[in-house]
Amino acid sequence: MTAPVPLSLDVARMRADVFVAAARTWRHGLDSMDRMSVASAARACYEPGGPSLIELERRIRADRARRLVGAQISAA
Repeated sequence: MTAPVPLSLDVARMRADVFVAAARTWRHGLDSMDRMSVASAARACYEPGGPSLIELERRIRADRARRLVGAQISAA
């Protein structure tokens, strides 16, 4: 096995920019889903063979409640 090649500063910055762009895209998607009703978000996430719409709605509600509590705790 060969030793890892050190990254140049330019390559490291380019990689960091790609990660930041991906994180922004992810965050934008989360924000978009949060603006949807629970039923609409579940329908958008549904895939045949995956969790049922009822299960997706349960998970979405639990996720939103968990993030709301976390936001309230961090704001305190």
